[in-house]
Amino acid sequence: MKLELSVWTHHLTHLVYSYFYYCKVNKAHVNIVHNQKVNHNTALLTVNNKLVVFDYSDDTKFIGDPDNYDFYFKRSLLKKDKKDNVFNLNFNVPMAYKSHMLLLNLKKDFLFYKFNKTEVLRALDRFALFANSGHGILDIRRYPNKVLDYGGNILYYTRLWNPDNHPDKEEKERRMIQNEFRINACRVLKKEFKNASVGLYSDKLSNIMAPDLVLPNNKSNKKKYLKELSVYNIGIADDGLKNSPGWKIGEYLLYGKAVVSTPLNISIEGFREHKNYEKLSSRSSFDELPEKVSFLLKDKKYLEMGENNFEWSSKYLHPKNYMNRILKIVNENI
Repeated sequence: MKLELSVWTHHLTHLVYSYFYYCKVNKAHVNIVHNQKVNHNTALLTVNNKLVVFDYSDDTKFIGDPDNYDFYFKRSLLKKDKKDNVFNLNFNVPMAYKSHMLLLNLKKDFLFYKFNKTEVLRALDRFALFANSGHGILDIRRYPNKVLDYGGNILYYTRLWNPDNHPDKEEKERRMIQNEFRINACRVLKKEFKNASVGLYSDKLSNIMAPDLVLPNNKSNKKKYLKELSVYNIGIADDGLKNSPGWKIGEYLLYGKAVVSTPLNISIEGFREHKNYEKLSSRSSFDELPEKVSFLLKDKKYLEMGENNFEWSSKYLHPKNYMNRILKIVNENI
């Protein structure tokens, strides 16, 4: 079973470590190959003489032509684009597993390829001393193994995206709407709930648009954020770039948190409203947040949803089942 990449990007971390996890558990050969013909933010798996492509783009547009492959798995997959050989990848999560051991299993040309440098350094950075998201702190073995009650407290740390940094008119408008939601969501939650911790990651744009919401530097660190996340029960999420779910929501699920989110525009297998998340009516409905959160707080519904999400993430996100699901789909459709 061969996995080919042109560049090891952060988008592909979930797949790379899930593949490594599968190989180690099943005592299979780790065969990660550097192939510059593979598209950026995609990976190619050869298994049982079948070609399986993984498309981890934020965009709902296909990076490659699905007809050129036996199986096409896409992260940001619209329901209308599902067809016989096209399957969804669900949420993407930056996670890791025994990162130092992974490096020992990589071929030299892949390990020392200059554009893989960032992820290799993150893999080496066990305690996130130099990289904000060192893979040591993202090791799946550090994640919670059960759901605990912390009183229904609410967490929403987010960032703004500068519309002026993108040339596309549609994306500029999307970022303006996104920023408006994030700023107002923080303010509404802060006003209505004493047990809500909210804020914007510090950068030039956040300090101009909403200086009252800027988080201190010690809360912008990934290690501190995940530690903070572990002791909250309800996470707020919204669309990321290209109207696709950001990575934040996947972290909420792996940590067994209840979720309130803007509408999900892509296909997510087995992920249901009221069971796995409470849905706002639109991309701009920050004023609905108090009602949705209050619903989860009543009779501690957030605990039931947290359990549902912990179970869902174990089946669809955790590396112990991530590759198993993909290989099951491949084997059932050969």
